[in-house]
Amino acid sequence: MMYRSTELAILVPTKDRPGKLRNLLDSLAGQTQSAGRILIVDGGASVRDVVMAYADRLPVEHHLCRPPGQIRQRNMGIALIDDRTPLVASLDDDIVFEPDAIEQMIAFWNLVEAETAAVAFNQINTPREPDTWLRRLFLLSGPQPGRVLRSGFTTSNNPAAANHRTDWVSGGAAVWRRDILRQHPHRELPSRWAIGEDVIFSYRISRRHPMYVCAASRVRHEHVFDYGVARRERFHGRTQTLWLFHFVESTPDLSVPAFLWAVAGSALGRGLAAAARADRRHLEFAIGQMEALASLAAGRLRGKDSAAVIERDARSAGGG
Repeated sequence: MMYRSTELAILVPTKDRPGKLRNLLDSLAGQTQSAGRILIVDGGASVRDVVMAYADRLPVEHHLCRPPGQIRQRNMGIALIDDRTPLVASLDDDIVFEPDAIEQMIAFWNLVEAETAAVAFNQINTPREPDTWLRRLFLLSGPQPGRVLRSGFTTSNNPAAANHRTDWVSGGAAVWRRDILRQHPHRELPSRWAIGEDVIFSYRISRRHPMYVCAASRVRHEHVFDYGVARRERFHGRTQTLWLFHFVESTPDLSVPAFLWAVAGSALGRGLAAAARADRRHLEFAIGQMEALASLAAGRLRGKDSAAVIERDARSAGGG
């Protein structure tokens, strides 16, 4: 099958970020090839006026989703797309496209195997985690991009110097076959920062279908942390660790002992970095990691699995 750009639907869950949405839509209006549909699924104060201001340049649609939730909004959007649109780009609202990103993406889809499930955009401004012998010892990194390690930690897909096959793709910057998304409904767990949901979702599919990163299809992720939490770095350390354990616990080919070894190495490294650089943010992140392990242990004693611990954490006062 040969794909055309008009057979691509772009799906964007958004909530209360009209400025970021304008940046994304401006970049889509400047593409060398246009998508067939652009669905904005709005979970916040209505941005209909922002979206429909582009109606003369883009095939935009505005849909409200109440109550909000990133996965709920994404699932709603998928349900609105029929089989006339075989490809679906799942995007965060803070992505900005380079002018030929869609053209390059469609060209790549026309080269890969028919059974390919997803192709990720190349996020060119994403910092790459260092790959050192010490990080490899603690199962925190590896030599190949896009791998899921036994610990549940991943090696980076971005920025990509060349096309590569991957074990996982970002939930906010990838193009999926629509039939794959419909066959694998996405379960929602309440969380202010669903840091691991894209890896959890895509990794199990990658065991059966090829996935790639297209180096020539370039975007920028202009990310902002605009959720209200106290002690942000501690919140990040705790939330990332909870989601990572949930991934490892629910995935048979990963290892809980390897996960614990990796978290210990990560926390140790951050503690040393905090002391060497007099930067308390690293220490706060490590404290968050330890809080997560304590919550998981307490949950296990009460007969709760990691999903229940994540839900309880999301309900806690202040989220941080």
